[in-house]
Parts: sequence; C-alpha cells; structure tokens
Amino acid sequence: MILATIVLFSGCSTIKKTKVVLPPSWINMKKIAPYIYVNEEMTEVDQKLLIKKIPVAKNYIADVWGNIASKPIIYACSTTKCFKKLGGGARAHQIINHLVLSPRALTAELISHEWSHAELYKRVGGILNWRKIPSWFDEGLSVLVSHEPRHNAKAWNIVVSKKLPHPKKEELISLNDWNKSVKKYQNNVDPNEIVVTYATAGHIVEEWYRKAGKEGLLSLIKGVKNGKEFNQLYDYY
Repeated sequence: MILATIVLFSGCSTIKKTKVVLPPSWINMKKIAPYIYVNEEMTEVDQKLLIKKIPVAKNYIADVWGNIASKPIIYACSTTKCFKKLGGGARAHQIINHLVLSPRALTAELISHEWSHAELYKRVGGILNWRKIPSWFDEGLSVLVSHEPRHNAKAWNIVVSKKLPHPKKEELISLNDWNKSVKKYQNNVDPNEIVVTYATAGHIVEEWYRKAGKEGLLSLIKGVKNGKEFNQLYDYY
C-alpha cells in the first residue's frame, strides 16, 4: 500500500487534506522484495543495486540505535515523474512507516536517513509523542545515522571554516520552523556541496550523542513515550 493525499469536501467547502492508503498497483509500483516497491520502469540492474544497499543502511541505523525496531515499507522511484506522483519534493521523505525515495535518494546514506525517522516514530509510540520531539533532534539524529556527505561532520567543518550563517536550536523546533530554516540558510550555498541546516542539526546531536550514547538515546525516547518532557531528558547529559 502507498500513502496519497486527497482533499475532503462538504458541499462546496473544503474540509481538510488527509492521507489515504492506495494499492501500489494503482500507481504502477511493484514489489521486488519484502517491504520494497519500485516503479515499473526501474531496470533489473538498479533493482538489484537497491536491494544490496538495504543491509548497508541497516548497519548505519544499528550503529546509532542498536537493534532495529521498525520495518518501514520502501517506495523507490527511478524517475522524477514517479517521485512527484508520490508527493515528493525533496530528495526523499518519510510518512509514518513509509519511506519514499527519489532517483537521487537510492543510496544507503539517504535510505538510512529516512529510516531513522521511521525508527524514531516507531519507538516513541506514534504521532502524538513524535510531535513532542523538536525537529532539530529528529533530523540531527538522522544526519548522525546516515553519513550523508552533504550533512556530515565534514559538511559542518565547511560551515565553520567559511563562517557561514547557520541556525540555532531555537529556530528549529517545529517542522514549519525547519522548512523555513532550510531555505533561509541555504542562500548562496551549493546544496549539492552541503545543506547548512542539516549539517548544523547533525553537529548538535552528534555532540550530545557522544555523551549519551545508545543507552542515553533509548532512555530519552522511552521517557518521551512515557510522558516526560524532552528538554529535561535531553539536558540530563
């Protein structure tokens, strides 16, 4: 199944946008392995390469998270048309237990980045608890997991060495904050070289994780799930 956005109406008035589940066959997606769907146009060579990248991505996740609790469904596109049909805007995105990958995201690094979002969502117990976690932590954790060159420690060193403007944690609380920051701080920077906001969040979380480790990370997530305040748990380390 795949998630799609529809608009609900009442008479002549729009009520809201919502997510619904559609069969992969409706959008020309086919299953090539457990939990993995691709568009019909993807070549067999690319399908095999994708499957080989999954264990590498899982190792990246396990290095930070320990054991892996989530089993996300992956929708991988070899064409931009396919990705846009699935609501894609950036290189990839995660919706609950689904990872949607563009042609530029068929790497172990970006698969693991989105998978880390799904892992957090799974472990924290769903959307209500997930919304209590600031975007800088969620995204920074995914940066730490992924080793993506545009986001990693080397990218942060470029931010520092070039004295590039970058956001503070307080600017990155909500998803809306995050999206604004990505645009604001990417001015005059090549996004194919580094992405300033991601590199910043990754640096913040990496420093915290050095002190907290896997045990601290899992303790924080369990605490949020049980109703404790994120900041209190984060500041413990």
